Amino acid sequence: MEEKVVRIGKAAAMLGVTSQTLRNWEKSGRLRPERTAGGQRYYAAADLKRLMVDLPALGWAWAASAQAPELPEEYYCERQDRFTSRLEKMSVVFQRTLGFDALDLVSLLTLVAGEIGDNSFTHNIGNWPDVPGVFFGYDGVKRMVVLADRGRGVRTTLRRVRPEIASDVEALRIAFTEVISGRDPEKRGNGLKVVRAVAEQHDIGLIFRSGLAMVRIPKEPGPMRINQAKENVRGVYAVITF
Repeated sequence: MEEKVVRIGKAAAMLGVTSQTLRNWEKSGRLRPERTAGGQRYYAAADLKRLMVDLPALGWAWAASAQAPELPEEYYCERQDRFTSRLEKMSVVFQRTLGFDALDLVSLLTLVAGEIGDNSFTHNIGNWPDVPGVFFGYDGVKRMVVLADRGRGVRTTLRRVRPEIASDVEALRIAFTEVISGRDPEKRGNGLKVVRAVAEQHDIGLIFRSGLAMVRIPKEPGPMRINQAKENVRGVYAVITF
């Protein structure tokens, strides 16, 4: 992709959609092209390259691989201050992409992503099993946020104060439904209760995985479900949709 700008036909082919889909995205504000003096649409190649990245797959590779894969710098937050900075940037990008009518939604998305990402650092600092930091990717056009870490996971965190926890499913149930206390390390559970409340009340979807368990909150109104998963996640893997 050596070109800096791309015409609408080629842009549609690169993204696997129709030109009419791109026109619809323009009307909704999801992807705004520039225009020539004659009115022809063209798109920044950098924007198209970003849209071609499979964020869930990239985050999953970071969370589930036996050996940590190399991440593009724009998706890797090795320290909490970098994560906080990128979270603030996400808020600005989403406001521009979604428009001022979505300011409340943007604030809620920032809250949910912030709770999940901050947990990763709070509960793993000094105890990362291999590579520290989090994967953090977002896309206003695809309407998703993906976070992942290679930390100790929810079950290990909560067992420091609830040693009787016998499975990852039980750990996620406790984390998302029970108020434990206001002290560390129990805040992980309390923070995820906030995430659940926001997601369920505001049409925000969530897939949250840790160990061999998965929480799913549908974007449309519906109950939270917790199930056993087939694949193991080393730490935490989360996909937020809206």
